[in-house]
Amino acid sequence: MFGLAGEQDSLKAAFLVETMDQLGYDVVTVGERELNFGQAFLLDAFKKSKMDLVSANLVLAGTKKPLTKPYVVRKAGTVKVAFTGLIGKDMKIREFPGDAKLEILDPAETMKRLLPELRKKADVVVVLSHIGMTESQKLTIEAPGIDVMVFGHQPGLYRTLAKTQDVITVRGGERGQHIPQVHLVVEDKKITSFDGDVVILDDKIPADPAMNKHVTEFENAMNARRNKAADATVAHAEQATQAQLTGDRFLGEQNCRRCHEVEFQKIASHPHAHALETLTKNQRDATPECLPCHVVGMGAPGGFVSKQGTPQLGNVQCESCHGMGTQHPTAEAIVGPDVCMKCHTHEQNPDFQYDEMVAKIVHWN
Repeated sequence: MFGLAGEQDSLKAAFLVETMDQLGYDVVTVGERELNFGQAFLLDAFKKSKMDLVSANLVLAGTKKPLTKPYVVRKAGTVKVAFTGLIGKDMKIREFPGDAKLEILDPAETMKRLLPELRKKADVVVVLSHIGMTESQKLTIEAPGIDVMVFGHQPGLYRTLAKTQDVITVRGGERGQHIPQVHLVVEDKKITSFDGDVVILDDKIPADPAMNKHVTEFENAMNARRNKAADATVAHAEQATQAQLTGDRFLGEQNCRRCHEVEFQKIASHPHAHALETLTKNQRDATPECLPCHVVGMGAPGGFVSKQGTPQLGNVQCESCHGMGTQHPTAEAIVGPDVCMKCHTHEQNPDFQYDEMVAKIVHWN
């Protein structure tokens, strides 16, 4: 759930927990990335929410006491449902100064010990599994008594529910874009039947205006924060760029224009030539997830640093597709789909067709 790139990501992580709480999530388990900012950050973020954070096998190394609640029991009508969570034995957890030493107990052994207690307290036992698909399937055999398992950690999506060793299993998919629904019929404290499906949050599902506004306000504030930081580091960015000018590097479209004026004029009216303006209008001109595909060579020698420090490298320019100017004319003059698909990914442009789109930007003789 939590990425890792410093203060900006910690702000995003706190916002994500806040937003999940507003969306009505009830119970969440711990994966390795939830601890990317330390134990205190994680526990404090969830303490401010109405959600329960559970993990049965993530414990303090000295006392073997669980870092979070090992499980919770919630009531759905007259049915009591126990929710617990597991993290994979081989997960690498980032350690911070002051954090307690953690230990990950064997998931199967943990569940075998815990299940008798859960079965006494609840009619239905649900496991939130962050141990991967293979280990989750093994768990259904090694720890009989689980009713429902929702598993994650590995990317992918099951569009239908399955049943393995009498355990109803469902996969949550990726990026919060897939919502599995499981409907249980419980009689005399036993599941007598079930059904369900996976709802894909595509364009057919209308966006919630209030949530959209909430997210937009947060992203605008983050972008403004980054722009303010960029203003303060313009001089440093220029010095760093100058220090890189001894080897191959990006030169900017004005250098290309000296010999390729006709081609330059053809592409000047294309949306690529105004790509950074698009971000500026939408207040995303300092957002690191967006910038690389709207500027030249971000992160590379002589490449874009910030709108304030390297304005001449804004927008998609010649070198974005044709490579560093210092490598010309040895670099390939005409690019192929592999170059375009770095930015026009399936996630960003699911309907992108290279042959159709490249015909719209032909500017070479």
